[in-house]
Amino acid sequence: MRDPALEQKLRDYRFEQLELRYSIRYLVQGSVVVVAFTGVLVAVFNAQWPAAVFPALAAAGLAVVAGTAMRLSRSRALAQVRRELPADEPYEPPGDVL
Repeated sequence: MRDPALEQKLRDYRFEQLELRYSIRYLVQGSVVVVAFTGVLVAVFNAQWPAAVFPALAAAGLAVVAGTAMRLSRSRALAQVRRELPADEPYEPPGDVL
């Protein structure tokens, strides 16, 4: 006997696990890129730009990375969950953050 409510909760739990895994991965990768890019900017433009520009650029870059990571992780987790389900079972995740 199948319980639809329990199956939905299990799918939601699987979706949240995948979303968290992908978001951590994207956040780490994006943070490394932002730090490396900021380091290159510091090395190249240290004498010409004021020091306050570099933390501001890094903060803006991390904000972009965080937003992008949330969107990409959600879409990738949704695609993964839909691949795991049979073709005749549609899945809609819990409410969208953005």
